[in-house]
Amino acid sequence: MTVIHDQAMQYIYRQVLERLLSHMSQAQRASLQLLIQRLLVAAGGPEYIGTFRLQVLQGSDRQSTRLLAMLRAAQLSIAMRAPVTFQLRVLVVSLPVAGSATLEGHELSFSALFLQDDPRVQLQMIEGREVVPFSCRRSVTSERWLATRDAMLMFGHQIDARPESLLGSRLHLLLAAAVSATLQGQACADAWVTAIPGLQRRRYLAWARRSQRLAGERGPYAAHHCLATLAHGLARLHGAVGVARDSLAEHATGTAPRDVHVRLIAIDDLLPPLLEGQQLDAMLGWRFKADDETGWPLSAFVDPLAAAQLQELRARSLEPHATRPALCLVGAGKQREVPTLHLGKAYGISQTQMVCLLFKPFARQGKNLERFLRCRHADMLVALPYLHRAMQGKPCPDAVKAWLVNTSGLSLGQLRAIYGGKLPLSAWRLLSALARRDAHLRLLPRQANGRRYGPARRP
Repeated sequence: MTVIHDQAMQYIYRQVLERLLSHMSQAQRASLQLLIQRLLVAAGGPEYIGTFRLQVLQGSDRQSTRLLAMLRAAQLSIAMRAPVTFQLRVLVVSLPVAGSATLEGHELSFSALFLQDDPRVQLQMIEGREVVPFSCRRSVTSERWLATRDAMLMFGHQIDARPESLLGSRLHLLLAAAVSATLQGQACADAWVTAIPGLQRRRYLAWARRSQRLAGERGPYAAHHCLATLAHGLARLHGAVGVARDSLAEHATGTAPRDVHVRLIAIDDLLPPLLEGQQLDAMLGWRFKADDETGWPLSAFVDPLAAAQLQELRARSLEPHATRPALCLVGAGKQREVPTLHLGKAYGISQTQMVCLLFKPFARQGKNLERFLRCRHADMLVALPYLHRAMQGKPCPDAVKAWLVNTSGLSLGQLRAIYGGKLPLSAWRLLSALARRDAHLRLLPRQANGRRYGPARRP
């Protein structure tokens, strides 16, 4: 029975490969042969290809999908010529959280490539700060999102609540932490393959090195030679994001495992043939927008719907109450009085808490608290003195404390840390630098007030 099953699977794999090749242009088939040769050399020769473990980040864009198709074609082509082929691990990335439509699109392409039932392929995805097996149905385990939720709320309330900052370079630390997690253990990948252009790779390395220097890390910088070292260093910084009182040094210690060395295989020179034609897209089942970018920005791993929803919510929330129209978030099928943000639902953040985050009412000794109450909670204006007392640690009614916790989504201890501005210097420098970069790692303009406040400094 096992022999019959193996023969049936080999027949299916051959059909998948033939279908892939039939949907490729002549230039893409030539690039496929170059890719196969590059992978064989990286493995040390055909005799070692069976133990070669390759990993790839799977974004929600055209380039990622076509790259995965090319890697699958290379894997099956080698298997047709030799007894064994390389192992492939796919990490699906759509931060801060993958939507159901994105997951369904990935599942369609995985089914077209017949990845789910192949023991040589491992499909994973990011949930919160954890790496879990890929599933089209998101987990409802709130514990996975709790640390990420607190980190985003603390970051926005203390540093910058603009959507570009909340969903900007800060998410690259989250991605690095997930990559670092996949590179631990006995089944660590030998190499990562990417088609990100060299210019953007150098921009990412420069940003990573600067971030580590701002966090106080010194010593030789080996991230140019080992992806595991880079991911581990950024993962330590990610552990410090959202810290209110503790020193960043407590979260930025440790070294990467000495026995883990992961190479980076860059194939951006094969990118032009990879981008031509539309036949592969039709086969894989993806429906990309006509204006989808043809480059490979670093934001390919960021969900654009979450950013659009936050932008609309921010514009709607900051308007005067009297002129505020009914809110209909991007992606919503119809208007609802109390719409639920896509990322808020996953993180367990209500719309009230998200609006509170966008106002930043508690920072700098509650400078914007009165404005926030006038715009969103006019009935609480009479309790303004008690709100200040609660965040100063002074006695106040329990109902006031409960309102603060429910409205912000943070504990009283976290709110008091935000109110007092007692952020360590190293953490403040790092978080401020993160707030100045968007998902492309491009420099953002300073906030409208143009004033900067250091740690524990009063306005």
